[in-house]
Amino acid sequence: MLAHIRRTSRIPALLDVYARFLSTETPPEVPLTKPRRAMASDRQLVYQADKSVLENWKEAMHTMEEMMKEIDAKRPKQYIPDKFKEMKEYNDTNGKVIVAPMELVPVAKAPFMPSLTVQNLNGTEFDLKNLTGGKLTLLLTCFKNSGFDNHIPWKNHFNSVFGKNETIQILQLNIVEEWYWKAFHGMIRNGLKSKVDESHYDVTFTHFGRCNDVRTTLDLFNTFVGYVQLVDTKGRVRWSAAGDMTPEEAATLVRLSQKLLEDLNQKHKRQ
Repeated sequence: MLAHIRRTSRIPALLDVYARFLSTETPPEVPLTKPRRAMASDRQLVYQADKSVLENWKEAMHTMEEMMKEIDAKRPKQYIPDKFKEMKEYNDTNGKVIVAPMELVPVAKAPFMPSLTVQNLNGTEFDLKNLTGGKLTLLLTCFKNSGFDNHIPWKNHFNSVFGKNETIQILQLNIVEEWYWKAFHGMIRNGLKSKVDESHYDVTFTHFGRCNDVRTTLDLFNTFVGYVQLVDTKGRVRWSAAGDMTPEEAATLVRLSQKLLEDLNQKHKRQ
C-alpha cells in the first residue's frame, strides 16, 4: 500500500513536466549573468610543503600586493604624496608612468582644466583654467628638473610642426611643492629664466605650494616625470603622455593635434 501511495504521489509532478514538454510557449529567458572576475582576495594563502620557505613567502607577498592593488582601484582617485613609491615607479618604468593612448579621450570623459594661480616669468598672475581656452594647447607640467628635461624634445617637435599656427600654443608649468623653496622663489625663477628663451617668458609659469586637487584632476601622480597634455579649445584634457618622447608618441601627438584642428575648422565653417 505504501509503495502504491509513493508511486501515485509522483503522478501530478510527472504530468506537469509532460505538459511543459508539449507546450508551444517559449519559456521565459533567464538573464545571463557575467561571471565575476577572479580577485586576488579570493585566493587562500596555504603553506605548500613542496616549496621552500622563501618561495612560500614570495607567493604570499605577491598575493598581498595584488590585494592592495585591488583595494587601491576601488578607492576614489586622489593624489597622496609618497615620494618613495613615486621614485620606485619612476625607476621601474624608466619614466613611462602612463601609457599614452592612441586616440583622444572622448569629450564626455575629458576633465576640464582646474583652477590654479600661476605666475609667468614676466611677473603676471593668471588662473590656469583661463589660459588654455580658445587655443589648442600643449601643456607641459613638471615638478623637478628631470621632468623639465623630459619636455625639451616634446616642445621642439611640436614647434617644428605647428610653430607658425596662431591657433596653437605651448604652455610650460613648473610646480614647486616643498614649502621651504618658497622662500627662494626669486632664485628659482631666475634659474628658470636662464633655461628659457626670453620670448617664451610670457608662456612659462610657476606655482609654489601644494596642489593635490590639480594633481588628482590631471592625473599627475608622479613627481619625477614631465607630463605632456593636449588640451582642446574648450579647456578639456584630451590626451596625456609622460617621460621621454618615443617616435610612436611623437606621431600620435601630431595626428591627434591635426584631428582637433580639423574639428575646429569644421565648426568655424558651420558658423
